[in-house]
Order: sequence, then structure tokens, then C-alpha cells
Amino acid sequence: MFLLAVGACNQPQVLEAEQGDSSPAQGAKQIFETGASGESQSHSVRLLDTLSGSRYSYLKVIEEGKEFWLATLKAEYQIGKDYRFQKGLYKTDYYSTEFDRSFEEIYLVSDLRPAFSNAQEMALDRMFQPEGEAKSTDAEVQELLPQDGSISIKELIQNADNYVGKSVQLTARVIKINANIMDRHWLHLQDGSFDSFDMVATSQTAVPNGHVVTLKAVLNRNVDFGAGYSYDLILENAEVIP
Repeated sequence: MFLLAVGACNQPQVLEAEQGDSSPAQGAKQIFETGASGESQSHSVRLLDTLSGSRYSYLKVIEEGKEFWLATLKAEYQIGKDYRFQKGLYKTDYYSTEFDRSFEEIYLVSDLRPAFSNAQEMALDRMFQPEGEAKSTDAEVQELLPQDGSISIKELIQNADNYVGKSVQLTARVIKINANIMDRHWLHLQDGSFDSFDMVATSQTAVPNGHVVTLKAVLNRNVDFGAGYSYDLILENAEVIP
């Protein structure tokens, strides 16, 4: 497998190859994504599955609806938890003798870390989890009860012309968060009314997965932030209402 080091020019170098597995140096290429400023963009992924080897962990993750595999130094990783990385190498048709399987594509990452520290997760839980209420682990979002002043995502999307450029309020469950990308958090929302649409809100407030929040934000149309962050409709500068 690999260890990566970043030199003065921020170029990844393969320092060590794992005996028996294909060398990631063969045909590997940088997968750094850069924005308009030229700085590498962070990736925020949710862990779906793990394969733990003798020295390295293979992780199946999802980002923006795309599933793929990462390989990184062996550690304990929690399924369902969000992780972040910035730099890595991309390899196709990678064969692991340890697991006797080929990965059609895999990303070799040296610095994978949780999206939130334990202290941040505890603080966020206290902020958004009412005392005595159990945190939902059900992946399926059932339709939420209407809140005073909130409209449904279905109403927002089907009648977008009435709301574009205006501040709206909705109550929804955060099903995914891409944290600290382009100096903001990206909240993916569902309320059970129109879950086929990926409703995204940008905010300076980080909200953990599974929490139901009421927020106010401005609905905008045809917004392109670069680096693949392009939206037909998006809620911007969302403020969480206690």
C-alpha cells in the first residue's frame, strides 16, 4: 500500500509500498480539487462500510451521492460517521492480495480525520438534542409535523418562483453535512415531503446528522460555487432558529 508525504510543492510522494499489493505509484495521479483561489478543497464523506487489513483500512464512503473506496492507515472508523480529507492519490484497477479482490477505483489518503472532534459532537448534541429525547438512527426520514411559520420542501420546490430571492423558513432533518468547505457548512435536508430532491442549505452553523432543525434562509436559483458545487436551487446563509 502506501504512506504519503507532502513536500514543499505540496506534491504527494509514495514512500512505501505494501508487499503483495499493487503499487499505487503505478498509474496513480493527484485528485486534489481546486477552487477559484487555487487552494485544494476539502472532501467530506460518510462511511458506509469498512475492510480492516493488517496495516491499512479500506473504507467505502459516499460524497454528494457518489460511492467510492478509500484506503488509509489502519485505525478504528465508525460506520455512519462523517470524515474529511484534502489530499490523496487516485488508482484504478487496484488489486489487494490480502482481500483477494480488485477495486475498480480507489483513493489513497494519508490524512483522514473525523468531520467533528468528540468535543464538538458532544457540544452539538447538547445544542440540538432536547434533554431526554433519543437520537434517531432511522435512515428513512418520515414526514415531519408542520411547524409554525415553516413551509415544506415540496411547497418550496414546486412553487420556487414565488420564493426565489426571499427569506423562507422550513423545518427539516439534516441527513448529511459537508463541513468547513468554502468557509461554510453544507446541510442536506429532508422533511419527508419531497425527498427525491436534494435540498441543500449553506450555513455557518454545523448541525449533526439526524437532527431536526428549523432554519431561515434565502432561496437562490442557478448558483455555481465552482469545484462541482452547482445547484438549480439552494438555500443560502441559513440561520438556525432555536
